[in-house]
Parts: sequence; C-alpha cells; structure tokens
Amino acid sequence: MLYFSLFILALFPSIIWLLYYLKKDTHPEPKLSILYVFFAGIFFAVIGYFFQKGAASLLFSFTALSSFFLFIFYFQKFIIVALSEEFFKYIAFAFTTSKQPELDEPVDVVFYMITAGLGFAALENIVLFFSLECDISQVAHIAFLRFVSATLLHPLASGIFGLFIIYGYRYMQKKIILFGLLFATIIHGIYNIIAERIEENYFFFFLLLFLFTLALTLSFGIKKVKKMRSVCLLK
Repeated sequence: MLYFSLFILALFPSIIWLLYYLKKDTHPEPKLSILYVFFAGIFFAVIGYFFQKGAASLLFSFTALSSFFLFIFYFQKFIIVALSEEFFKYIAFAFTTSKQPELDEPVDVVFYMITAGLGFAALENIVLFFSLECDISQVAHIAFLRFVSATLLHPLASGIFGLFIIYGYRYMQKKIILFGLLFATIIHGIYNIIAERIEENYFFFFLLLFLFTLALTLSFGIKKVKKMRSVCLLK
C-alpha cells in the first residue's frame, strides 16, 4: 500500500499538468497516442538517468583539480543534466510521432513535446520518492513543491522547444531546431542553478517568477502557432 501511494504521488504532478495542457488543444489527440508519447518519455528518462550517472561519475573524478571545480559544476548542470534531458525528451517525441497520422497540425508538436517532458518528469519523481525516508505526509508536501517547480519545468522547456521545431520545419532550417535545443538547455540550466539555492533568501520567489515567465511565453507561442494552417509541417 505504501509503495502504491508513493507511485500515485509520483505520477500526480505530471498527470495534473498533462490534463491542463491537453485542455488547450482545440482538436484533442487520441488518448492512446498521448499515452504512447508519455511512456516514451518515461523510457527515455531511464536511459537519460543512467547516462547522467555515468557522465557525472566520470566528470567529478576531476574535482580534485580545484581550479576546475566551478567549471565542472556548471558543465554538469548545463550539459550533463540540462542538455541531455532536453535531447532525450526530443528523442522520445521524434521516436513516437515520426509516423503518427494524428500529427496533422503544427501545434500538435508542442503538445506532444509537453507530453514527452511530463513522462520524463514522472520518472524523476518516481526515482526520488522511492528513495526518500519520510512519511507519506512529507512526501505529499514534496509532491506539491515539485508540482509547482521541477515537474512544471519539463513541459515548459519541452513546449518552448516544440515551438522552435515547428518554425524549423516551416522555414526548412534545421539550425532553428538546434537553436531550440540550445534555448531549452539554457532554460533548464538556469532552473538548475536557481533550484540549487532554493533555501536562500528569495530564490524560491525567483524560481516561481522564472517559471511564470516561461509559462506566459509558451502560452503566447501556442496561441500563435494555432493560427498556422492545419496540415502539419512535419509531414
């Protein structure tokens, strides 16, 4: 019963945000397609988890060189964590939707990217919650904090990346997609740095303001791409 409760609490933040963003889709995607992308996000999160563990272990073997510690710290936050996670979320999206007939509108790209991101976030929560040594009420409190922070970061970064993917295909410029990956990585990396100092002074306020700004950006982008023609540009 305890493990089941932990599992539900781990999924809860992702499910709530998934339902919220899917309500913004005026032409809802098939539920099976959404589940397929969501679980692909979880699967590639597992691959990303082991990649990060291996890469971080190798990288921090150089921490004895104190002059490189700051560089290694930021390299780990931006490259090993942020870049790898945004890349694997994109792979989850590309792997599951490359031949999806339901991908028939440009804005669908954003919603599928958001779904992949939330699958990724779900796996993170599962790993975290099952490693905690505290009671259910404390885990529920942590679940709420992650609901308004870490879990939200994933769909925001992925969704904004999805906007770049749409324009990359519209203008036949793959460099726009690469720039989108870089932009999502920077967003994710900045979040990681702020989150490291969450208990200091007003950093939690800065974190919420940062996420709110990203949410507004994504909302504006979704409204704009909804006006594009209905034949998906990825076809």
